[in-house]
Amino acid sequence: MSIMRAVGQAADVLRLLPIGGPSCCNIAVTNVCNATCDFCNYAKDKDFVTEKKWLDPERLSRALDILHARGVRYITFSGGEPMLHPQMCEMISAVAFRGMRPAMVTNGSALTEKNMRDLAAAGLKTLFISIDSPEAEKHEKNRGLPGVFEKIRKGNALLKELGIKTVASCTINRLIGDDFETLFAALDQLGFSTVTFTYPKKELNSGSLVFSSSSLIDFSDLELADVLEILRSKKEKFGILNPAESLSEMVRFLKKEKQQFECFGGYKYFAMDVNFMVYRCDFWHAPMGSIEEFAHVEFVRDGCTKCMSVCYRDSSVFLNLPVAIGDAIKHTKRGRIDKAARALAQPSVRKSARSLMNEWKTLKRLARTS
Repeated sequence: MSIMRAVGQAADVLRLLPIGGPSCCNIAVTNVCNATCDFCNYAKDKDFVTEKKWLDPERLSRALDILHARGVRYITFSGGEPMLHPQMCEMISAVAFRGMRPAMVTNGSALTEKNMRDLAAAGLKTLFISIDSPEAEKHEKNRGLPGVFEKIRKGNALLKELGIKTVASCTINRLIGDDFETLFAALDQLGFSTVTFTYPKKELNSGSLVFSSSSLIDFSDLELADVLEILRSKKEKFGILNPAESLSEMVRFLKKEKQQFECFGGYKYFAMDVNFMVYRCDFWHAPMGSIEEFAHVEFVRDGCTKCMSVCYRDSSVFLNLPVAIGDAIKHTKRGRIDKAARALAQPSVRKSARSLMNEWKTLKRLARTS
């Protein structure tokens, strides 16, 4: 990275600090998928997708300008299976061109040498690859993608050379059980050094179909809480991206205990579906509006803790500190020094700062891309 570019990015972060720093948006580019995952309703062998849809790249270009103007600097493309979109690389390029950081979630079935080189040339920085089991046979049976384990292993080697950071994305499910040592060994053999765990989704109220009533994710609240406790204890064993503080917060959620971190979905994190409707998160029932309306809509900040949608809840643990700094800046500008001090003195802010320090090693490993 050039010095001028680094200075420009630092200046951009400072400019955005009064609103808590840069924001994130998950964008679904299609509702089409070539996999048969039992715990996802985008699966090609289910009847939930009745009309195939593809994000319009021209409208996306205008959408990215709107998102950038509203402080969004991190874009994660998902689906369905995003690599089925014929103009996926062009859309990634459009993100990178605007100085935003693109990431993508994939099942790995399209990891050909050409596709991977095209993704790198387009400016992709981070690739999340779904893994359901430490055993290739069980993973491929659930996905309906024979041979995908070996394709992922070979792909990881080339992606590393190309400067694309890969992260295993594992939905907590019964194909893993609680044998995380075996899972970590399998991920290491596949070429992963970091993993993020997605909490099971049995229902969503937005347009997203990334949920299911599958028996593979049919945990009781106490069962799932026990799994999260195990994961928290394993964070020194592997590069688990889920913050320890967030895992503890989700245990409190499952046990119906008081939440300590408000979620910033609708304020610092957003979701846009294939119809260009923007939601505060994938769990929420009502959109904030179309992407064009999003240019002027008020951000939402109401202390919501109604769900355990991983992107929004995990990131909010880290975001408590920069959001509090932004609040303090705004209060100080208006001469409200007492309110500025209170904003910074909240227990959640201290825990957020501690979490950032504790998780720095894993976060730095994730950020180490060209």
